[in-house]
Amino acid sequence: MMNSKPKRFSGVLPCHSFETGSGAPEKVVPALAPDVEFRGFSKALAQIPHCEYRTVIGELRQALGISSRSGLHDYRTGKVRLRADQAVKVQEVFHNRGIENPWDA
Repeated sequence: MMNSKPKRFSGVLPCHSFETGSGAPEKVVPALAPDVEFRGFSKALAQIPHCEYRTVIGELRQALGISSRSGLHDYRTGKVRLRADQAVKVQEVFHNRGIENPWDA
């Protein structure tokens, strides 16, 4: 007889298929508010399914023009502030996955 413990939630969302219809209207990325400070995007990364996490990280690195893990961590946590052009690119990456407001408060 095995001593089974209840499984704990690991914080990883399950992978599911996203339906992409050819007749669906194209989403428009909302404009950035000029008075908002773009501190970090940890909140949005927590909403990404586990199966897409690596892809999203790669897209974010490309959008920000960085290659190191520590560099992405500094942007993600808000230690390094994003420029306006970087914020637009980050917002597009998350908007393509249905996350409207990726910014941490």
